[in-house]
Parts: sequence; C-alpha cells; structure tokens
Amino acid sequence: MHVTLLRYVLRVILNYNPKTFLHSAINMSNSIDATSSVICTDYGSTTLKITSILADGENVTCTSDSAATASTTSTFGYQRLTSVKLSKPDTFIKTPGTKSVISSRFLKMTMDMKSNCADSDTKQSLITIEYFLNIINQICIGFTTIYMNWLCLSTGLTKTSLHAWLVTLGFSFLMAEAIMCHYKSNILTFNFPRTTKTTIHWVLQVLGGGLGITGTLVKCIQKGFLIATVHGKLGFAAFILCCFSMISGLAALYSQKLKQFLSPLLNKTFHNLLGLVTFVLALTAQYYGYETGFFVRKTTEDFRILMKCIILMTLILSSVGPLKSLYHKLMNVKKNYW
Repeated sequence: MHVTLLRYVLRVILNYNPKTFLHSAINMSNSIDATSSVICTDYGSTTLKITSILADGENVTCTSDSAATASTTSTFGYQRLTSVKLSKPDTFIKTPGTKSVISSRFLKMTMDMKSNCADSDTKQSLITIEYFLNIINQICIGFTTIYMNWLCLSTGLTKTSLHAWLVTLGFSFLMAEAIMCHYKSNILTFNFPRTTKTTIHWVLQVLGGGLGITGTLVKCIQKGFLIATVHGKLGFAAFILCCFSMISGLAALYSQKLKQFLSPLLNKTFHNLLGLVTFVLALTAQYYGYETGFFVRKTTEDFRILMKCIILMTLILSSVGPLKSLYHKLMNVKKNYW
C-alpha cells in the first residue's frame, strides 16, 4: 500500500496537469482517505499539499512548490513541480470534502493574482503619467531658459540683465536638472547607471550653484547689500543656503569615507532636504522677480503672468523626484533611529 501510494504521488507530481489534477485527486479520495489543499503566496506560487491517512493510521505528506504566471488574457500556466518532500505532517487539516477545498483554494489563488495584475497596471499607469509630466517640465525649463537668454543677451549683459541671466542659468536650468538626475521618471537620465547619475548631479550642481551665487552677488554689490523687496530677500536666502548645500553635497559625495563621523543615511538625508529648500527658495525668488521693474518695462502683463505660471510648474514638477527620495530617506531614518 505504501509503495503504491508513493508511486502514484510521484507520477502525479512529475506529470502535473492543472486540468486533470482535480479529477485525479477526487478519484484518489475514493480509495484512500486523502485531503488536498492549495496555498497561494503573494507572488503567485502555489504549494500543493497532499495528506493521506493510510490503513494503519500513519500520515504521509507530499509537499511541492510551483510558480504560477499570469498572461495578459488572465490565463494561468504552471511549471512542472520540481521538488518532492515526503515527511510526516505537522498538522492535519480536516475539510468537508476534497473537491470543495481544492476549488476554493484555486479560486482564491485566481483572485489574488488578478489583484496583483491590477496593482501592476495601476503602477504602470502612474509611471507613464510621471514620464508625461516630466516631459512638460523639460519643456517649461527649456522655454524659460531660451527666453531669458534671448531677453538678457538682446539688452546687453549689464546690471540687472546680467543678474537675471546668471541666476536663470544657475537655478532655473542647471540646478533644476541636477536635482532631477536621480529621479526614475526623468526622461534624460532614467537609463543611466547610478554612478553616472551621481557624476552628472554634482557637476550640474557645482556649475548651477556657482552661476547662481555669482548672479546674486552681482546684484547685491549693485544694491550695496540693501535688500528691501520680497524678491531680494528670497534670493539672498537662496544664496546663503546654496553655499551650505554645496558643502553638504561634498560631504554626501564622500559619505562612505566620513561614515565613522556621520552616518551616510543622515548625511544624504540632510543634503537632500537642504538642496530641495534651496531650489524652492530660488525659484520662488524668480517668481517674484517677474514683478520687478526690469520685466515690467520690457514685457506685457499677460506675458508676465505666463512666465509666473511656467516657473511655478517648473518648481512643482522638478520637486517631485527629490520629495519622493526625501520621503524614503526619512522613513529609513525613522526605522533605524526611532
């Protein structure tokens, strides 16, 4: 009896077919008292457990795992069961009937896999939306940069036009691209390896920060460091934070060498936060810059409103990647230190 059962179980496992398995299991239950169940994990794998009570009361359990995959038409295929383990069961599951148990388990497995497919479709849709929004953001950055270059160069790079040209290139263009380097939905860098993204990030940040700091200093020297407007106060705050951000960026770049003094996680989290705040202040200052006399004299009110909308879109869409990165870092800090 033992040999017959063992041969039957091995033959079922090596020639596993989902369509005939139910019928075989039901027929087997008529000759020997057997109970079968199917357990579905999160990733669609199934565990087939056949527990049989032999005539002498001894329990034999056959356990095997198989990977289940779902196609786009919601049909399911199963790989051949490759591992067989015969052992005495830890527990014996009593069910009203083999057929009802197997049917309910397969139904639950099907529903779970459909749910996973729906979640995957939702995530893919969100990624597509993020790519689309990033394209819009790149257009906004390009439009602002091209227009400001044309306006400042056509009027001559003197006084305010020099200041506007430098801070636009530094903050609105180079720094915006720098903080999006590690963003997975950035159409310009999404397929680059992480080391390349890091190199592009710090190069753009050094160039952008340098131009932004220079442009702010030019205006401060012209004004004698007399800062009275909202635009001037925000710009000077961005200037100060940009200096600290570049220092923190240098520490983050060599975080592994400094880990005996400061945790790399805390180091990079602080740099992420400081850089994001600097960028927000810089673009907010540029928003109020469109209300200054330089633009009032050279542009119409409707065009200034358009430029304000564009700079706000750039600010919001460029901050999506850094905000997501900051959120994950903060969650890791909370997990490791609280």
